[in-house]
Amino acid sequence: MSQANLETIHKFFEYYGKSDMAGIRQVLAENVRWIFPGRNPMSGTRMGIPEVLGFFDRMGGIMGGSNVKVENLITGANDHYVVESQHIWTNREDGVNLDHYWCVLWRFENGRIVEGRHFAADQYAVDEFFNQVMS
Repeated sequence: MSQANLETIHKFFEYYGKSDMAGIRQVLAENVRWIFPGRNPMSGTRMGIPEVLGFFDRMGGIMGGSNVKVENLITGANDHYVVESQHIWTNREDGVNLDHYWCVLWRFENGRIVEGRHFAADQYAVDEFFNQVMS
């Protein structure tokens, strides 16, 4: 398992949490790409640091208001990839909730994150959740 790639992810979230753009540029490639599947307002491919950070800002806003809980199930890594499998569930006051399993595949080149890709266990449930909370 590539400990360096896991540390890069940890640093990304640390820098992101502090809005440390110099740090973020150390761990994200300028041409980073982030893919979120489905047919909902969060879906699509984001290109470049500003768009990827915008995705995280929007997702954080939604999940921050959803009383989200995360159970990390399995993490695996090699020299070029990290895959994380998680059980995520929300407890929103409006009753619009998601109880779901995700995988996130991170890809690395030259010590930087170049791509992130979400895989949904139930894409229909994800689409319904985001379509409702973002309407």
